[in-house]
Amino acid sequence: MSDLKLSKRLSTAASYVRSGAFVADIGTDHAYLPIYLVSNGIARLALASDINEGPILKAKENILKYDLTDKIYTEIANGLDKIEKYNPTDIVICGMGGELIAKILDSSSYIKSKNIRLILQPMTSIYELREYLSNGFSTIAENIVREDNKLYQVMCVEYDGKKHQYSRPELELGKLNIKNKGEEFISLLNLAIDKKIKRLNGLKVGGYDTSEVEAEILELEKLKNDV
Repeated sequence: MSDLKLSKRLSTAASYVRSGAFVADIGTDHAYLPIYLVSNGIARLALASDINEGPILKAKENILKYDLTDKIYTEIANGLDKIEKYNPTDIVICGMGGELIAKILDSSSYIKSKNIRLILQPMTSIYELREYLSNGFSTIAENIVREDNKLYQVMCVEYDGKKHQYSRPELELGKLNIKNKGEEFISLLNLAIDKKIKRLNGLKVGGYDTSEVEAEILELEKLKNDV
């Protein structure tokens, strides 16, 4: 068992990896996640992948340090390029923008399989990512994590080939997050309302139509009242 400690974001992502998985960590952070998963007996094998050589060199150092060179592979790759040959079962993409994650997923046919699990933690454009995922991917689990006084959303999805319908708040905050509520959800909801109020005030100053933003605020306020 490894003494390696993961950040809250990575720890939450790790919790969605299936037992016995071959996990691929795309945009690996020094291979911390693969090392943790393999050394703790959660994943049987892992791939640490990154588009840049620097992180891969550091990943190799850490993999060697934990004596896991026979169980963790490394690959310099753009997104999911070169990943299919490893046949991973669980794919983790953390710390990238939501639109970039969607672009990476859209360029791969390999992930459109009911046997593949995707674990995603977008830094931005969460609405756009969920909108993309609604065309063919089912949300298995999701959570809100507070780290360094910032809130992050982590989601776990699997391909089912179906079109899923979500409301605007569900795309923004997560259908399961709304259902599960909790302290961090309230914080995320308040943050979303505050951002829209600032946008509303800006539109008013500029003399623009505010009806759409006002409707969005009402939707979120209704969620707040239901908590």
